[in-house]
Amino acid sequence: MTTTSDIDVLIVGAGPVGISAAMLLHKMGHSVRIVERREGPQRAPAAHVINARTFEVWRQIGVNVDHLRSFAQDPQAAGQVHWVTKLGGEVLGSLPYERQGDEMLAFTPTPLRNLAQHVLEPLLVDELSAMGVNIEYSTQWLSMVQEDESVVSTVSHDGTDEVIVAKYLLGCDGASSAVRQASGIAMEGPDNLQSFVMIHFTADLSSLTSDCPGVLFWLCDQGMGGTLISHGGDNEWVYMHPVDADHVVDQSPEVCESMVRSVLVDAPVDIQILKTSSWTMTSQIADRYRDGRVFLVGDAAHRFPPSGGMGLNSGVQDAHNLAWKLQAVITGQSHDPLLDTYEPERRPIAQRNAQASLENAFKMIEVFEALGKPNQEGLTDAIKNQQTHFDMFGLQMGYRYKIEGTTTPIAPLSDDVIRNYTPSSEPGCRLPHSWLIRNGQRISSLDLIGLTGTTVIVGPTAEVDGNCLQVGRDFEDPNDWWGTVLGLPSDGHITVRPDQHISRCFSPKSDF
Repeated sequence: MTTTSDIDVLIVGAGPVGISAAMLLHKMGHSVRIVERREGPQRAPAAHVINARTFEVWRQIGVNVDHLRSFAQDPQAAGQVHWVTKLGGEVLGSLPYERQGDEMLAFTPTPLRNLAQHVLEPLLVDELSAMGVNIEYSTQWLSMVQEDESVVSTVSHDGTDEVIVAKYLLGCDGASSAVRQASGIAMEGPDNLQSFVMIHFTADLSSLTSDCPGVLFWLCDQGMGGTLISHGGDNEWVYMHPVDADHVVDQSPEVCESMVRSVLVDAPVDIQILKTSSWTMTSQIADRYRDGRVFLVGDAAHRFPPSGGMGLNSGVQDAHNLAWKLQAVITGQSHDPLLDTYEPERRPIAQRNAQASLENAFKMIEVFEALGKPNQEGLTDAIKNQQTHFDMFGLQMGYRYKIEGTTTPIAPLSDDVIRNYTPSSEPGCRLPHSWLIRNGQRISSLDLIGLTGTTVIVGPTAEVDGNCLQVGRDFEDPNDWWGTVLGLPSDGHITVRPDQHISRCFSPKSDF
């Protein structure tokens, strides 16, 4: 057994959440190790929706987001969701799939895209490696002992145990988190909503989708049902087939191919089964996110139904919230109580995301109930009622933290809150995006915010005192972002945290 010298942070789990945490902390100047029990990056499709806010986080880190997005599905091909009898059969109804068009550039520099996790993850691995941090694959995290100033972990690689001493430990190790279990942290909420068989396959199904391209196809055949998900690339698909919790499905290639063909109209297509697995849909949140020097991040802290695509995205935003706080405490700029704000800020967001995702899943039942009725108008109405499920821009971008010292209540969850985003300069909100000019280059207002330390931005006529950015002096504001979007007077100022959320907004006439 060997023992390492001290490091700042040990990260367990190298999915997109763990990698994002490693990139953030490394960029902030911290010594980081990241261990992963898998042999390499994700191989089969899992998450496939990367929302605008997640891309914004990676953009702030310095990731080549344009390169990542070049691997995403074309919004023209992945911009619809359909209800069909079978793929290639009757289309019972359709809805737009999220807001992916250029009109969204008024609200974000990086609109949502469909980018399958097994395509994304190797790209993030390359980005992390280019920063000088390599993932330690095939390494099992075994145990830990917390001490006054450190967490002492034991990991195993190729049969050799190693002790790693770190100031902090991040459990980014997924829904069955070993770190969470070792910390004695319980999960709250239902743990078995529905079981599924996942079949990952390749097939050229263009002859069946040419008239109705899309990313999701809800199968309304009374015999099989389930969902077909297009993952783009080389005609990659996933078929999610619901099963009873205690039902064992023969997952041989022959049986799986037969299952896939049963939800397609007759077509001479070759089908190659790549991988099959079983999984259970849950809606659970950890009863606490912190245990001393140990923090849970991503799926280790929350599990959502996939109906909304919030899991991976919420995890990246967890890391974004936590990393700057760790940086401030490790460097002595702040004290330990700052780390206690991680849970009360992020856990309510997870609760809202879980609620919305669960309601989406239950609301889908309306469509299948309407199928058995003779009135086609009832089916049309049931499908129309699913719009919130596939239009969650407000939930993705408008989440707000309860900042100490502020009194404005956070709006209860509603269809309007989930769908519609209104830029706001109120404390706790993400700094609204607008296009500015700095040194002759077009930038997003989000690009003004560094990864460490708070950023003070002041209006064009404000009295400048200390280190700040001033409208008109440090950047040009051609669209009056300051007055029109932020709604601030020319002598006001705003303070923004490293995670791009507003901590204070002030004008001589009002302080809120």
